[in-house]
Amino acid sequence: MSTTTTKRHPIRGILWGILMGIGLAITAVGMKWAAIGTNGPFVFFGIGLVISVAWSLFGPAKAPKGPPPAAEPEADPAPDAPDSPDTVVVVEEMTVVTDGAELPGADAADETADEAADESTEVDTEA
Repeated sequence: MSTTTTKRHPIRGILWGILMGIGLAITAVGMKWAAIGTNGPFVFFGIGLVISVAWSLFGPAKAPKGPPPAAEPEADPAPDAPDSPDTVVVVEEMTVVTDGAELPGADAADETADEAADESTEVDTEA
């Protein structure tokens, strides 16, 4: 049975945390919760960074976009070669043409092809 794993993105959490921390620090200075010359803006920056990283690691994940991966089928064992002497293997004669020279057996194949063509072109004229 296959399982679906959830991907977490802590690097994205750090990047968004930097933005959130800067925003919180500017808001804190603007609302006069922290003075510019003190460590207050850095505290708000750190709070924003920690919140974003924690959310990226422990927050709810998005639903998967596709279906879960299919289970791998079990490998079938290779079929054994037949051991019985009753097995018959039939190999048909083949004509191979290379560099314009025909190999033995080509005449029989040509005659068979000619006979098949003659039979297909015969027309019944009795009517």
